[in-house]
Amino acid sequence: MRVDETGNREPVVSRARRLVWYSLLFCLFGTTGLFVLVIASYYGHLWTPLDAFSHVRLHLIGATLGLGIAGLSLMTVQRIRIAVLVLCVFALGTVLVAGLWPVVSQSRTAQPAAGPNETAFKLISFNSWTHHKDPKRIANFLLGEDADVVVLVEFPAEFKKVLGLLKTKFPHQYDCHGQAYCHIAILSRVPFADTGAKPDWKGPPLAWAQFGEELGGLMLFGVHFAQPFTPNWQWSQMRALASETFRAKGPFVVAGDFNATKDSFLINAFQEFSGSLRITSLPTWPTWFFELPQLGIDHLFISNGVRPLANPSVGSNAGSDHLPIKAHLAVRAGP
Repeated sequence: MRVDETGNREPVVSRARRLVWYSLLFCLFGTTGLFVLVIASYYGHLWTPLDAFSHVRLHLIGATLGLGIAGLSLMTVQRIRIAVLVLCVFALGTVLVAGLWPVVSQSRTAQPAAGPNETAFKLISFNSWTHHKDPKRIANFLLGEDADVVVLVEFPAEFKKVLGLLKTKFPHQYDCHGQAYCHIAILSRVPFADTGAKPDWKGPPLAWAQFGEELGGLMLFGVHFAQPFTPNWQWSQMRALASETFRAKGPFVVAGDFNATKDSFLINAFQEFSGSLRITSLPTWPTWFFELPQLGIDHLFISNGVRPLANPSVGSNAGSDHLPIKAHLAVRAGP
């Protein structure tokens, strides 16, 4: 108790007690704000910028639960250390759940054989990263894989020597380095029937390869979307790319870095507009986060006539900020 100027006694609120109340208010407002963001992440179809929150929905949910339970602990035991411990546990748990998902899912991967009227092939899609410090690691990784077709995005002209190292294994190569804003290469053991690129258009930078009868007339698109904090630009790119897939006269595959997760309205809208099926969801970025990628922003979409022979998996770290995606696919050989 303390005595005021009039001689009345009043309770003394300790510094520790005030800190507890401030922390409780922080948890209350923080939980409310995060909960609002979680709800907002489901409404990207109403206002495109809200779609950006869908990419980190799992992390927002983890943070909301962590702050909420930390607030409850402050109300009961009134110990800040316990509240901080709760936050740390939820933060670590969220990171581990997101990052260990590839390890758990890949342990269940099967690889059945293709049917009698199908041709099996292995596809690798890899954002090799323009800031890669040792591009030879890209070549070493691909030389160690039994891929038939490879799509490389963020593969600038400075990495051209890598193509030479891979020429024997992948004799058929196409890149769009001669065109502005196009850092994509497609490598194949199977001959191309035709190739092309669309670097500066309404859609994302795009390179494509048309195959012949060896792969059932498959058309492969390699793409790289704009950053996720430009949702309106991404939406425009998505619509243009969906229209472009109708150029395919047969089965097609779209592979690359979409800078969007499976939970986003963008990804689901592209799947609907193009009539394709997304077969990827594993986190691939960023690799520098304790080797536990948190977001699945690299994707494969397949059309009718193409089917997965196994669940797509992620490859080992080849020096990029993304992990490569590996997929065993089968394409229908005839009509």
